[in-house]
Amino acid sequence: MYNIPLFLCALILHVSCGHESSKISHITTVVQVPTNDWTLVKHAQQRDRHITPVKLTLIIKNEPRQVERLKVKFNKVSNPSHSDYGNYMSYDDLHKQYLKQTTKHGRYVARWLKQQHPQLRIKPTPHKEFIIIKSSISTIERVFQTKLNIYKHNLTGERIIRATHFKLPSNIHHRISYIEGLSQFPPTSRIINSNQMSTVSSAPILFHIRSAFSMFTIYVQLVCFNGDKASNSLCNDNFKGFEIMLRPMKQSGVSPIKYSLSQADSSCMICKYGIPSITNICNVLRLSNDSVLCVFDLTDDSIPNFTPYMISIRSKFFDMNSKIVYSQEVPYLSPVEKVVAMTPDILASLYNISGTNKPTSTLMRQAVVGFRQYLNKQSFYNFAKAYGNNFNLQPGKIYGDNYQNKSYDELETSLDLQYLASMGSGIPTDYISASQNFDGFLIDFFVQLAFLEQKKYIVMPLVYSISYGDSENEIGRSLVQICDFQFMKMGLTGKSVFVAAGDSGTSFVDNVCRDNFVSIYPASSPYITSVGGTQLIGSDDNECKRYIAQAPNICLEEIVAYTTPLTGCSITSGGGFSTFSMAPEYQKKHIDDYFQIGIDTLPPVTFFNNSNRAYPDLSLLAFNYMIKMNGNQDTAVDGTSASTPAIAGLFSSINDRRLQYNMKPLGFLNPLLYQLAEIYPEVFYDITKGGNNCNRLTCCKYGFSAQKGYDPVSGLGSINYDRLMKLLTQ
Repeated sequence: MYNIPLFLCALILHVSCGHESSKISHITTVVQVPTNDWTLVKHAQQRDRHITPVKLTLIIKNEPRQVERLKVKFNKVSNPSHSDYGNYMSYDDLHKQYLKQTTKHGRYVARWLKQQHPQLRIKPTPHKEFIIIKSSISTIERVFQTKLNIYKHNLTGERIIRATHFKLPSNIHHRISYIEGLSQFPPTSRIINSNQMSTVSSAPILFHIRSAFSMFTIYVQLVCFNGDKASNSLCNDNFKGFEIMLRPMKQSGVSPIKYSLSQADSSCMICKYGIPSITNICNVLRLSNDSVLCVFDLTDDSIPNFTPYMISIRSKFFDMNSKIVYSQEVPYLSPVEKVVAMTPDILASLYNISGTNKPTSTLMRQAVVGFRQYLNKQSFYNFAKAYGNNFNLQPGKIYGDNYQNKSYDELETSLDLQYLASMGSGIPTDYISASQNFDGFLIDFFVQLAFLEQKKYIVMPLVYSISYGDSENEIGRSLVQICDFQFMKMGLTGKSVFVAAGDSGTSFVDNVCRDNFVSIYPASSPYITSVGGTQLIGSDDNECKRYIAQAPNICLEEIVAYTTPLTGCSITSGGGFSTFSMAPEYQKKHIDDYFQIGIDTLPPVTFFNNSNRAYPDLSLLAFNYMIKMNGNQDTAVDGTSASTPAIAGLFSSINDRRLQYNMKPLGFLNPLLYQLAEIYPEVFYDITKGGNNCNRLTCCKYGFSAQKGYDPVSGLGSINYDRLMKLLTQ
């Protein structure tokens, strides 16, 4: 999941309003925009001022009484116990009945802009809820009489173009709740886990062991026999390879296993001359350009899955007499299991999924929401060919732009589309590409929905998967309320939205332990279904009921996905409590039960607000997903970015069956899910082990722990799909 920083940008609007100008020429509202963490670099280059595009979105204010009326309707429509349950509204009816004043405000603002500034390109959405303005820097500066500067973020180095405040005539300002779009920046890169050990004489530095594709991938920095780190060479050609030892942790009758790798099989490269993937890993591990990194796979089908081993490694060298000598043996930090690479077939086996190739309704569609990602259709087709034989992956329509740039990363888009399409087998899978050059990255998505809703010939998706988010504090209360309102509208029109809970536990920023937890938005919104992550480990449970066909004799246990060398999981599932949103009614009893049962494991009360919305709501496997990238390259991925589209696809399939039976779609799911947990707890696999006190690099003192029943780490648990399908399609 990408960390998308959101920043409130600014413009200065001068006074002048046609026939009303005499009333407002000296009445303006000034809004200062925070510049914390940003440093002024320079003014925009003069030569770029006339061609650099700026896109603004004005969000028209909703009257508080309208919002409250709409919320009452939303709660009735979403509550399975209410007589109005499932009585969804069309987008047009929703605006006509509840948001007339919003449309009136929008028309007023659009008319004012056209009258005073005809050179601006203005495009309101239907019902005038959003007004999009496009122009160059020079035009924005001339029309709005401001100076746009280039700022650099002190921590990330990201650059944006913006002013520091904006002014509006008061009768315009009170009709607008937010203005965004003056920022343009690339996505923030993340740092993956590295368990670096100190050098012991000539022993190699064993960074990380990854279990993927039913094999071990080992990351090692080469150290020469004299104790110096290898620099620009393989220790002057004295290095001859590695010896790896696997020692089983359990008394299983399995003997230690020794492997010997030659220099050629060790795949050692000098960082600055390595292939792009090696260079990236060197940067992540903070190795110098002349360091030597060895990344190699240990493949042996005879090694059983889900059996923990202690793994150690030592280097082989030629001494002065051309005899083989060895370095000290370096053990890895903790046991590691060889795990199965997760594919749609394994998910089907684990979650009791059947009927993946049945006919689908023509009214059912599902969608991935993406931001600044390349969409590689060939990767999708090759995934379907390699791993979708028992599924029917159906590509759908593509909306928006900014998805054909091959310089963008494709990992998130490939992951989301491949698993939403496979778990939502047979259902057309659309892709909505939203611009990332926004303060509030969700706003462009909501704008696109508004335009799509007006095209009556389009069958709108009923299920949406979102794998992106940011710190709720960074987004700010105002923008959170705006987005919550839009999610409420989606629920009122029968749509279900699934959002990833994050991959850095309660920290959000890797390698940082705070004295208060960070909530992730939109995962923390009470109007969406938030999804956490789990992983599999071997279990000794005598009454075990979790098996997969790919490891039929091994009892499996589903635990919280957290950074651990045992499985090589590189993420920790997010979760916790919202910063701004109160606990919704549907969740209060479950939160109270959590506090009563888990009283001994709770973090200090100053770290979170225990009266607010808890998240996630559900969890699913989030570890070691096999995807296709770059056309046909196998890649293993961890993250709630994997669990979210997978579980969204499963509920999409349930929706599809309901439509075939002339039932209404599920819409906003949470009230139903929490009621099911009370009445039919067997539809959930309760996750009772693990916690989210770690992030990707560091384990902190405090976090939340999984326990029996609901918890803000795994939610209600993962799902028994077949049982849930039967219950919800009766």
